[in-house]
Amino acid sequence: MIITLTLNPSIDYLYTIDHFQLGAQNRFEKPVRMVGGKGINAGRTASILGSKVLTTGVLGGINGEIVRQFLTKEKFLQDFIEIDGETRNAITIMHNNNIQTEITEVGPFINSKIEKNILNKLIKQCNSNPNVKVICLSGSVNSNNLKLYREFINELQTNLNDDVKVLADISREQLFDVLNSDIKPYFIKPNIHEFSEVVGTDIVTKEEIIEQLNTSSLFDDIPFIVVSCGEKGAIAKYNDVIYDLQIPNIKLINPTGSGDSTVGGIAYGLDNGLEIEEILKYAMAAGVANAMEEAVGFISVENVTKIKNQVKITVIKE
Repeated sequence: MIITLTLNPSIDYLYTIDHFQLGAQNRFEKPVRMVGGKGINAGRTASILGSKVLTTGVLGGINGEIVRQFLTKEKFLQDFIEIDGETRNAITIMHNNNIQTEITEVGPFINSKIEKNILNKLIKQCNSNPNVKVICLSGSVNSNNLKLYREFINELQTNLNDDVKVLADISREQLFDVLNSDIKPYFIKPNIHEFSEVVGTDIVTKEEIIEQLNTSSLFDDIPFIVVSCGEKGAIAKYNDVIYDLQIPNIKLINPTGSGDSTVGGIAYGLDNGLEIEEILKYAMAAGVANAMEEAVGFISVENVTKIKNQVKITVIKE
């Protein structure tokens, strides 16, 4: 079983237009609307692939109620805390030959009391479900506590069975804080831009990623790392073995949520005890399959199966 935590869910809107004009009126056909947020998207992917998933976090206001209604129609379980404020909207505009423009609200504020309630609920959910193998901590959080995810990881590792794997799909200050602490998750998945931010230098090539993974102490004691590189695939490090992952070319529809679906593929593989190369294939295939859909964090099992057989894995260092 997998539990995903989303501290900043959203209602996602996708608008598509051939030519987007700044400072002018742009008319769109009816947008695609779906519930999102990194943990929800990852959970949706893992659920579609076949894992049992519980998604949790915080919801607020009218948008929060809409999120509940949407998720009730989906396969996975939900157990959210109600808070003040309004769950955010997130808008993606695909325009001018697949240029992606995003407009994202900050989301409701998470104070220390809410943090404590969420953490207690998360630990209780894990302890009441002995089959939990994976916990995904995913996405942004509107909080003044820049050590929030470090504290969550510490409490989870202290209070849960050692076999439960904590995945952290986080970025910016929260990721930097985790990497600079003694408290490390089992897995992280920065994209190449987020990776550049944490290492403090502009990373462009896969070779530069590999060099940093081999030399930077930031990544010590993290067993599993995937650095996604868009259409170039990814670089993965698993127990000191480095893999170059290459993906097939596709007709791009909407790449929003592809990183989340990659994490969902990882979670599914770990939940089912798959071998590492099979896990990596599911991760890459899920990310690519998401980009072939209009909906965010959604995949077709048929596409995943087809793409998985086209993912190329090269061992760079054993």
